[in-house]
Formats: sequence, structure tokens, C-alpha cells
Amino acid sequence: MLNKILNEKIFKILDQKVGFNCINEIRIRDEKPIVVISNGQVYFLEDKGLTLTKKDAIWGTKFLIEDIIFKASEYSIYSVNEELKQGFIVLDGGERIGVCGSVVLENNNIKTITNFSSVNIRIPHEIKNCCLKVFDKLITTNNIFNILIISPPGQGKTTFLRDFVFQLSEKNFLYNVLIIDERGEIAGKNNKLDIGCFCDILSFTNKQNGFMQGIRAMNPNLIITDELGDEQDFDAIKYASNCGVKIVATIHAENINQLKNKIFFEKIKNIFDRYVVLKNNTKPGVIEGVYDNEFAKIF
Repeated sequence: MLNKILNEKIFKILDQKVGFNCINEIRIRDEKPIVVISNGQVYFLEDKGLTLTKKDAIWGTKFLIEDIIFKASEYSIYSVNEELKQGFIVLDGGERIGVCGSVVLENNNIKTITNFSSVNIRIPHEIKNCCLKVFDKLITTNNIFNILIISPPGQGKTTFLRDFVFQLSEKNFLYNVLIIDERGEIAGKNNKLDIGCFCDILSFTNKQNGFMQGIRAMNPNLIITDELGDEQDFDAIKYASNCGVKIVATIHAENINQLKNKIFFEKIKNIFDRYVVLKNNTKPGVIEGVYDNEFAKIF
């Protein structure tokens, strides 16, 4: 899908001299060198591939940024405006294009974004078997624990989620799994990513509406969701738990101590049974440890 939105020269360099399988993010800013995050490390993009030297870098332009956004919207900004109001566009393969520019407000609500100044293309990866080392700490023959996956942005929380759902299917755990895919990143915009055989997907809905609608309509055993952030998210988690539905979710935090200091921690500390912490500053999906509901390290 990236070949449809990227400048031909840039796509060829990334494809032939770098390899998309190791790229996490591509950041293009107007009149700034193009930055590529590969295997968790930051580089500039040059004609020969990646470099640490700014003077050799290819620079972004306003035209390049606008071209990416127009192609991603299939040349109809109006058609993706609801996504743009949230600050991003999602492609079919789950690639998320974060967008910066001038925010247009109407009655204190975001109407659209114009005058685009930068994009951040986040590339999802299907890393099969990345959860297997700890799979038996998260699920037993008769039970699945409520699980919270923890790491800073870009360290593979969604990758871990995706593989966990896939492994449930591969190992024939016959759970009805509901994915609340608020940003279209877990399963891809049109559910193109491989997430197994037992999933129902609600995309581009907030968690509060998604949890209530999904539980009533689909009778799930397990709900998968990404990036808990505000009070309404935690209320949705609590609602599902009170309905007897198991939950696997992610949250941004450096470690367990930072998680405990979050303002909404008191709302969730009695819900989750397992905490999976991913390593920072490394390739996505590397596990630092698994902790139980008393925060004792069990892996």
C-alpha cells in the first residue's frame, strides 16, 4: 500500500536499500530532513539508504507531504475528514499516517486540518509468535486472564495484541473475540491483517460506544482494545469486566511504576490479572517481563 502514496524515488530507496520489514516510522516534515525509525533506532533517509549524517539526507517538502495525504485519501480529503479530525488517516494495511498542520475550529470542535506541515507514517508489523514466550502466563486451559500490555509508543503493543489474538485461533481456543479497533490499526482499515478465525471487529468507534454496542450485539468472551487513555476508556473497561467479559488492552507507560502513577490507575488496578511490559529502545514486541495482579514478576 505504501507504494501508492510515497514518491517513487523514496519508495524505491526504502524498499530496495532499507526494507519495510524493519521500518517502524517515516517522518516527513516541510523543509526538514526525512527521518526513518528502523528497529527502534533513528536515522535520516539518503539516496543510499539510511544515514546518521544530516548533510546527506533527503529533505521533505510541502508538496511531498500534500501528495502523500491526497493519495492516501484517494484524492478526496472530504472522504477522510472524520479521520483527519482525529489527526490521522489509516490505510488498508493498518499503516497510520499522522498529520500535522493548521487546525480549523468551529464552535470549539475540530472541523478539519489544512495547511499540512508534516506526516508520520507508522508501519504495523505482523511478528508471528512474539507472544509465545509468555502465552502460558496469560491463559490456561480453562481461563484467560485480564491482561494489560505496557510500553512507550512504538515498542510493539499492537503487534503483541495482534499476535496474541492470532495464537488463540491457531491453538483453537474457541473464544468469541471482539476487537474494538478505534484507529483501524489492530486488524487494518478493511480487516486485511491476519488475526485468526474467531474475531468480530468494530472499527473507528470510541471505546465507550464500542464496548456497549459490542457486548450487547456480539456476546463476546474476550474484548481486545488498544491505547487506554482517558476516563471514558477506563469506564468502558470496568463496564465490560462487570459484564463478565475478559479484556486484553494496552496503555502507554515506561514501566510498572509509571503505570501506578497514572491518574486513572485506581480505576483499573483491581481489574487486570496480568501486566506485560515491553522493552523500550529496542525492536518492537520484545518482552521485559510479566507481572501478576500483585505486581510480582512471574516472567
